[in-house]
Amino acid sequence: MRDKLQRLTAAGIFAVVALYPVYAWAGASHEAKRSLEHLLLGKDVKALTQLPATKEGVDIYYTSPGGKDWDERGLNLKNLTKWLKDRGVGVDSNQVVTITNVKIHGDMVEVHLGGGGMGRRGSKHAQAKAPVQERAGGSRINFRYKRDITDADLEPKPFLDFMGRLLDVSELRNEAAMRDLSPDVRHAVEQKTVAEGMTYQMVLLSFGEPEQKKINDSSEGKLSETWFYMKNGQRWAIDFTNGKVSKVQKF
Repeated sequence: MRDKLQRLTAAGIFAVVALYPVYAWAGASHEAKRSLEHLLLGKDVKALTQLPATKEGVDIYYTSPGGKDWDERGLNLKNLTKWLKDRGVGVDSNQVVTITNVKIHGDMVEVHLGGGGMGRRGSKHAQAKAPVQERAGGSRINFRYKRDITDADLEPKPFLDFMGRLLDVSELRNEAAMRDLSPDVRHAVEQKTVAEGMTYQMVLLSFGEPEQKKINDSSEGKLSETWFYMKNGQRWAIDFTNGKVSKVQKF
């Protein structure tokens, strides 16, 4: 009997030890969290909808729970309306606001806007005043996954796509794209110029959207187009072949 108990105990300990690395490494790494915080903190974004003056924050889910009160973004419209009426507006629609804090834990990333709803005239003050009026103190969005967050979730593209459901993050996308450029291309973009070999995205980072685009007659297996810009009193014609700059002309 004792031998059997010892064998069962040993088997149990082995199972726990075998599973321990899985649990020990569950969730996002410190490096992934720091990288996302560095990308977001202190940067400006534009709200695409009104956000309430509450430190509890607005919940938005990566996968929408569904139902009559939920939209395709994963946002409960009934709850949002209630918070706006009860607490007032912390961040107005189309308002540019600074990301003042980022907290990553469990299944959620908190993004604090303009103080996170915790300013001196935040949610407590708003409750004592007339509803649906703008309050000081900003707001907060809780980006929820309903599971442990992974490093892949915190990569710039997927997380900015998630943020983009409620915020205009175009400037953050540009900054994230700059990280992936080679030193030579990054220098060209910083100098606001264009060089052969640059991709569409690189040219957009450097020059922005063109004034005009022209699809050229293309030979078999080649796609050719020209983008036109007016920069510093000069007309730029930038030819692309199969998605990369093949010729740059200034007039």
